[in-house]
Amino acid sequence: MERKVLRCITGILVVLTIAVSFVLLNYPDLHVYALQKNVEFSARRKSGYSVLDLMRDETEILKGNAQDARLQKQLRLELPEGVSAQDVKIENQYIYRTIEIELPRIDESYFYDYPMIGSSDHITDITFETEKDGGIISIVMDDVYELDLAREGEFLYLDFVNPREIYDKIIVVDAGHGGNAPGATKQGISEKDIDLSIVKQLKYLLDDRDEKIGAYYTRLDDTNPSLESRVALANDLSADLFLSVHNNSTASGRMSGINGTEVMYRVSDTTGSSKQFAEICLDHLLQQLGSQSKGVVAGDDIYIIRTATMPVALVEVGFMTNQEELEKLSSPEYQKACATALYDAMMQMLEVSNE
Repeated sequence: MERKVLRCITGILVVLTIAVSFVLLNYPDLHVYALQKNVEFSARRKSGYSVLDLMRDETEILKGNAQDARLQKQLRLELPEGVSAQDVKIENQYIYRTIEIELPRIDESYFYDYPMIGSSDHITDITFETEKDGGIISIVMDDVYELDLAREGEFLYLDFVNPREIYDKIIVVDAGHGGNAPGATKQGISEKDIDLSIVKQLKYLLDDRDEKIGAYYTRLDDTNPSLESRVALANDLSADLFLSVHNNSTASGRMSGINGTEVMYRVSDTTGSSKQFAEICLDHLLQQLGSQSKGVVAGDDIYIIRTATMPVALVEVGFMTNQEELEKLSSPEYQKACATALYDAMMQMLEVSNE
């Protein structure tokens, strides 16, 4: 009886061995894929959860099953079970060349259970981090792109589009200072907050703009992008206009009677376009605000002006060291009037450049 049991067990083992060998010989990718997943998972945990190599490898291994021609140029993201497209939050952080995708109820195993596959053109890295009850996938791009998103069944298709394929004209607006760089601060009021409030008012106007004009912002919250990244956003976009919003103070920082609006421009712009843009901005600001003119001023000693490759204007709306002007600058109505003036100035400058 025992010999029969042993012979039976031996026979089963032989059959299993032959079956496994057959599978591995005919489908070697299955073995490689499993080994890669184990090795790469361990490596990724030590290297900060970069998943770009995994995405490329899975694309290579699974491409025989990927019959969708879109994967030649698009990235495909599969929604986990129980997650709808409405649950996905996507933010394009243009200034950092990063697209963040927040998915609920996922961890590192997501990339093995739901392989991300497709084109990695224009992608320099894909990272993952756990966040609250889910995770954030950060796609780092090699340039500034707009995201064209489409859904088909449980899949999201991500296409990265050059903004120039969408817009005829592009403008970049910079709210000065931010974060731990408050700028001038008087009576508990920080310049960074006034600059941002004006830019947000300007955004309301630009949101209703001609759809062929693209508007980008260096910041829309209390952050402080580097000067290099601010001007790089404009330069990389080959923007038609670059506007930076600031407010002034006396050299000593003490309250005084000095007041008024000035606009800086790039003297080294031999076309004269920067000076023209600055003059148009000043004219509209004076008309809307009724402030005193401090003129247009050479600004080549300022990094973002000196290194901008398009018409650039840095407006100093008013003096925070002047009590009357500080009170005006703190007023939402005054900020809105300033935004209206700057909007009109940019639209006029774009019309002039078309002539």
